[in-house]
Amino acid sequence: MSHASPLVAPGRRLAAWLRRVPISDPVDRRNAPALQVLLLFLGFEIPLNKGYHLLSGHISMTGPRLFVDLGTDVAIAGAAFFAVWMIRRGRLRQGIAAFLTILMSCAVAANIAFGYQLQAFDPYPMVMLTTAALVIGRRALWIVYACIPVVFALGMASPWGLGPARSGGAFQNLPSLAFSYLMIAIVLDRTVAALRETLWKAQRSAQQLREQMIERERMRERMLHMQKIESVGHLASGVSHDFNNVLGAIVGYTAERHRLEELDFDPEPDARRMGDALEGIELAAQRGIALSRKLLSFSRRELAVPARFDAAQALADLVPMLRQLFDGRVDVVLDLPDTPVPVFLDRSQLDLVMLNFAANARDAMPGGGRFGVTLRDTGDGWARIVVTDTGQGMPPEVMRQAFEPFFTTKPAGEGTGLGLAVAREMAQEAGGTLTVDSTPGRGTRFALQLPRVT
Repeated sequence: MSHASPLVAPGRRLAAWLRRVPISDPVDRRNAPALQVLLLFLGFEIPLNKGYHLLSGHISMTGPRLFVDLGTDVAIAGAAFFAVWMIRRGRLRQGIAAFLTILMSCAVAANIAFGYQLQAFDPYPMVMLTTAALVIGRRALWIVYACIPVVFALGMASPWGLGPARSGGAFQNLPSLAFSYLMIAIVLDRTVAALRETLWKAQRSAQQLREQMIERERMRERMLHMQKIESVGHLASGVSHDFNNVLGAIVGYTAERHRLEELDFDPEPDARRMGDALEGIELAAQRGIALSRKLLSFSRRELAVPARFDAAQALADLVPMLRQLFDGRVDVVLDLPDTPVPVFLDRSQLDLVMLNFAANARDAMPGGGRFGVTLRDTGDGWARIVVTDTGQGMPPEVMRQAFEPFFTTKPAGEGTGLGLAVAREMAQEAGGTLTVDSTPGRGTRFALQLPRVT
């Protein structure tokens, strides 16, 4: 089992503390940890380094010059800690501006007190230029650059600067220094400008992308809302259409009452016909109840209640209702076996599916035709119900979408496109299949295959 280094956890806590600043600008928030590290380093390194030199006797100056030397170091260290304090309160640019101002003032005091000292590399001008450019901006960069030659000139003009005998002229190095830092300032200016422009474009693109995503989400919600409204309209019209099928059967049965007004009224047989009509009305009302239940079932608000029953008997019970859906120009033919064909599913679903098949066939045969239902026990564990009509048929592109919910070729208000979708769903839930074969002008054939149970 490996163990993490004992410095990992404190390091992570320190990094988290450096990042935990109340700054809203993303660039400043990213720069804050590195700037705090730099400022804390300067705040501790400068007094520790000066203390080391004092204790080791490397500093021989006295009087005002020693006071300036110690005072500038204390001022720079204090400015570094003050800048960190400002950053911790969310005022990063103000803190860096204060630090650069104090650092530049200390450079002026040091150059006047000690004169210009020729060095191979002086890090402080670079630190001031880079920090001003990256943190504050281009204006601060050029203000700092303008101050740097002035600081050098004050040091060279100081009595403690490089004398003419040593340097060949007090201001001999000033043009070279000014030009060198000018090149550095120009590079920093162009680089920072390019970075900020790229960042601005990225932020603008991100903002546009966010606005597009918000707009797309709004459009999606509006589309979903419109789809819901359209679906509700389809359902409302479909409920009316399907219930019209049920009510049409009821109206057909109630027409039997006209026999009572005929002159050849025969009480006994006409009473039996009236009893059959009332039984048919009851059956139609039960199918209406099943229809409402199946609409709820399709919306997943009500689950199917499967049971074992004889498919042949169920289809035989539907014959009177199926006949009432058609007028005298359509022949209704059922071919059912003499032996039971047990299946396991919700019987009311099968009734509704057959009702939908008959209603679709009726609409496809406005001039009359033949509607047939055949039930067979295939002998290999399946019960096969074939429903045929001699109607108009379907073209291939319509047949491919026949089972899609809400797809219908009927005029608005005359169908929902849910009938065949419910039929396929019933077949799949029962472990079977539903297929369609249709040819324009030659009718349609549905094959419903259900598992046979023992």
